[in-house]
Amino acid sequence: YQARTTRHLPPARLSARPPACPPALYSVMRLGKAAAWLGMISLGACAGIGDVLREPDVQLNRVVVRGVGLTGGTLDLVVGVYNPNSFDLRGTELRVGFDVEDSHVGDVEYRSEFAVQRGDTTTLTLPVRFEWAGVGSAVRTALGYGDIPYRMKGEVALQTPFGRRSVPFSRQGRVPLTRVGSGLTIPGTH
Repeated sequence: YQARTTRHLPPARLSARPPACPPALYSVMRLGKAAAWLGMISLGACAGIGDVLREPDVQLNRVVVRGVGLTGGTLDLVVGVYNPNSFDLRGTELRVGFDVEDSHVGDVEYRSEFAVQRGDTTTLTLPVRFEWAGVGSAVRTALGYGDIPYRMKGEVALQTPFGRRSVPFSRQGRVPLTRVGSGLTIPGTH
C-alpha cells in the first residue's frame, strides 16, 4: 500500500482585469458589458408589453335626443371609456359608427384629447347628426321609446407609456333614451 499525497492548491483566482489591460480601458469594458446586459433586459421587458397593456372598455351609457326637426336631428351618445390598467392612458381620437334597428344613423370622429386615469372611467358626449331620409321608420319608432336598441362599432386611439396604440371595439344592446326639452316630438311617431 502506497500512501498518496495530494497537494491542495488554493483555487485559481480569476483576475478582475486582464493582465495587460490598463485600468481606464478596463473601466470602459465593464461599462460596455453593463450596458449590453441592461439592453437585453430592456428588450425582454418590451417583448411582453402587449401582455401588460389591457384594452380599455368602451360602453354606451345612454342616448340623448338633443334636437329634432323636419329634416333630421342630433343625438348625443354618452360613452364611458374605462381604463383597467395600473397606469394612465391618454386618448387621442375616438371613431364610432352608430346603428339603430339595423339602420345606420351616423358616424362620429372625436378628435379632442382625453385622459383616462388608471382604474377609472372617463365620460364623453359624442354628437351624431342624422337625417330622417337616411334612417328607416324603425329608427323613428325606436326614438319614441324610453330605451333604444343599438349597435356601435369603432376604434379608440391611445397614447400609452409604451407608445401609440389603436384599439377596435364593438358593442350592442339597449340603453336608456332621454330627451332634452319636454315638448320634443319625433316626426312620424304620432
